[in-house]
Amino acid sequence: MNTLIHNPLRITQSFDEDKLLKGIYIAVIHATRIPPHIGLIIDGKYHSLTVKGQDINTSLTALVKSTLQRKIPSLFIKIKSHTTFSESYLKEHFITNIRQFPKVDIGIATCLSPIKLFFAEVYDVSIENINYLFELIPLLYAEQLIEYVSSVFINEREYQLPVYTEAEINKGIMEVKNLATALKK
Repeated sequence: MNTLIHNPLRITQSFDEDKLLKGIYIAVIHATRIPPHIGLIIDGKYHSLTVKGQDINTSLTALVKSTLQRKIPSLFIKIKSHTTFSESYLKEHFITNIRQFPKVDIGIATCLSPIKLFFAEVYDVSIENINYLFELIPLLYAEQLIEYVSSVFINEREYQLPVYTEAEINKGIMEVKNLATALKK
């Protein structure tokens, strides 16, 4: 297990669904789970790569409703607006990033894969040594790309992202795949 401790996220804003309608946010769903799931909210739509495939243009209302009803600990990390590109362009660019991967699978891609491409291509962030969310967030802070963090069902004002390994990611992928197979029967 990687024992490297990273600086905690400072949760500085109260959760406000209306704020998520504009701008770019990293949505960390099941933030307390190892590994958490991540996607981007851009221009009021949620997009992510999952074990089931590409989750594109999901209604923000549906995401928030599910999160609140199921009491899922989640973080919403506001990314600074891009100085050149519109949100509409950034949304289409991220969808293109997601479409480069068929789905989350061991040895192929994680939910972080299209997000890494997005930050490398759009914000020119060096992601060569980034393999986990707990590595990406400190880098985004260092690049001064994070405006603020809000949360639901996380009571701390400073939240330490879980530190996990590739083996734990692979285990999580297998658990989701096994659950999906069991539900089909």
